[in-house]
Amino acid sequence: MRPFTDRVTPLRPEGAYAVLAQAQALEAHGRKIVHLEIGQPDFPTPSNVSEAGIAAIRNGKTKYTPPAGIPQFRESR
Repeated sequence: MRPFTDRVTPLRPEGAYAVLAQAQALEAHGRKIVHLEIGQPDFPTPSNVSEAGIAAIRNGKTKYTPPAGIPQFRESR
């Protein structure tokens, strides 16, 4: 069996992490960056958003939505 390091050496960062690295490099050179590249913004979640998420979980909204979106929301446009 090959050593673990031989198997992971060829792996490359997932795309969003490559973008994060580029953003951090720009930031190191003084650029102001709002980090949205890996789904972790650099600002706190607004309380109304947190409360809506908690309510959704309590109401059983814990599954993935259809790829095209929730039908009632699509029809409301």
